[in-house]
Amino acid sequence: MVNAESDFEFNNGGCYLNDSGRKKFLKAFLQRMTEEIKIDNGEKQPKWDILNQQVRAFKQFVYNPSHSYQPYRID
Repeated sequence: MVNAESDFEFNNGGCYLNDSGRKKFLKAFLQRMTEEIKIDNGEKQPKWDILNQQVRAFKQFVYNPSHSYQPYRID
């Protein structure tokens, strides 16, 4: 998917994705996040939706610790 020779650039002692590498990475990431997985009630949801729900639930827990936070576990 990402090629070590053509998708990275090395400068200032670091290794960075170049434009080609970033495009490949983002395309794969977006594809992965649109995949649907089953949730507890048997329905399917895209990973984006589950991630957004987890962020909202964690934020609510941080601002109000009396709310419990149940992380989503992917089996």
